[in-house]
Amino acid sequence: MLKWKEEMMIEQPIDKVWRLFSDENAKTLYPKLDEHVLVENENDETGAKHAQSYMEGKQLQTYIVETMRYDDKPNKKVRHTRFSMNSMFEINYIFTLDKKADDQTLFTYEGAQKGTTITGKAMLLAGSKKRRQETIRDFMQRVKTKAEKNTAE
Repeated sequence: MLKWKEEMMIEQPIDKVWRLFSDENAKTLYPKLDEHVLVENENDETGAKHAQSYMEGKQLQTYIVETMRYDDKPNKKVRHTRFSMNSMFEINYIFTLDKKADDQTLFTYEGAQKGTTITGKAMLLAGSKKRRQETIRDFMQRVKTKAEKNTAE
């Protein structure tokens, strides 16, 4: 199993950063996302399920993404999502925002990828640690950039 936890300070109010994590803004954070369609419960709540489609090469891949936790409190906000990929991996993402000051938000990105088959486990072991770290940092930088741009509008 691969796990990570990274933090970044964003010089923006917590509510402006949090808007990026709403279901209506899914395509903003995930530019390769083709569709994000509600299939169960309501948007932006624990238990919501969405069908997310991505183009991977020339194939359209669809995953059911479940919101395991959705907390929207004034000083702390958490969104935990989970999905299974190709029946080989279970993937969890946890996004936490902590208000540090009126215009300061600590963004924490935690995740875990677990191989659910022998092939999946082998693929995780063979993957590039440097590339995974770049992907995590690129995502965090995208959140920061979009939050700052969002505020300027």
